Amino acid sequence: MTDKTPSLEQRLDRLEQGQERLLASLTAIESRIEIMHQEFQRTATTVSRFSLAQESAKLASQRLESFVGEVRDQLTKIEVLLGKKP
Repeated sequence: MTDKTPSLEQRLDRLEQGQERLLASLTAIESRIEIMHQEFQRTATTVSRFSLAQESAKLASQRLESFVGEVRDQLTKIEVLLGKKP
């Protein structure tokens, strides 16, 4: 009578091969996750820098508006003074 069931050694070999394939797959996935993590860190840094640049530009714009307002006020005072003199 022929035994068609694989021997214990054959089954263990198949299990080991399956584990090796699974380990290779998991290693590849881990590598991809690490790459994604690095990209997320770079993106977060870029977003943070952009946010800081945007805030800096906003403050510079406010300072410029304030300066222009002061110059406008001084010019108005000069015009008034020039208008009073004969």
